[in-house]
Amino acid sequence: MAQRVFLSYRRSDSAHQATALKIVLEQKLPHVSVFVDTESVNPSERWPDRLTAALDHSSAVVVLIGPNWRFRADETDRFTDPKDWVLLESAYALEHKVDAVVPVFFDTTTTTAYRDLPPSLTGMRDIQGLELGRGAHWSQDVGRLASSVAKILGTVAIGGTIRFPSPDELKKRAPRLTEAEFDEHKLAVPGLAGWIFSCVPISTPGGEVEGTQISRSFTFANFRRAFTFMARSAELADSRPHHPDWTNVWNRVDVRLRTFDADQSVTWYDIEMACAMHEIALQVTNDDKIGWPLRPSL
Repeated sequence: MAQRVFLSYRRSDSAHQATALKIVLEQKLPHVSVFVDTESVNPSERWPDRLTAALDHSSAVVVLIGPNWRFRADETDRFTDPKDWVLLESAYALEHKVDAVVPVFFDTTTTTAYRDLPPSLTGMRDIQGLELGRGAHWSQDVGRLASSVAKILGTVAIGGTIRFPSPDELKKRAPRLTEAEFDEHKLAVPGLAGWIFSCVPISTPGGEVEGTQISRSFTFANFRRAFTFMARSAELADSRPHHPDWTNVWNRVDVRLRTFDADQSVTWYDIEMACAMHEIALQVTNDDKIGWPLRPSL
């Protein structure tokens, strides 16, 4: 039976990194299964029971500590909630598998993440953590992480070049968000105001499937501003790449977001795009003068 590594992370903090690490660690450790919450939990299973069982059957626990692991954007301490999943996962791991816990920090993690930790997490400060950088450093740091996990498991990580997975690979493995999770995040993120989560039938080359999406209408003073909003959003979408499904009638733009490669479901790619489009709409609305965005310069 394959050994298991439990990946503890906060979706609003490090979902992309968790997905990337699952892909790479399973490549470097071919006889290891990496547990990542919603990708590995069946809808009919109870979360507390399933997560506890997954932790019990895991030989190592990797805790991703990103910039919002502890505090929300408004500085609210998430760990004041005794039912916080990340708190419970980390505390359970420290209690039952302290010698197999690997904290992983990002170069964007603040020093306040470890300040005045709850009693159940104070042992985390005594564990040597690893840093996960960006760019070329990411490959080197993941190599060290794979070696550390292999040592805990009593195996050896295979050699070879490590690369950050492509956008398509990440999207296919990205955790799907439920309506309850979206609504919870919506309460804490102003940029999601006005966005609505819904289940919709999606036509695909293989037939009609049940998908999920978030949608919103943006209304501007005139067509020029609506078109400018679309042009700026299109440039951002193409750079990610993550493209919206939208329609335009004069001053209104109706937007629908879902991740096509993730079984036509809502993921964190859609959350990030929704927040970005909210900011673009504010800029377009508040700009004193709007010119035609695609007019060639003279």
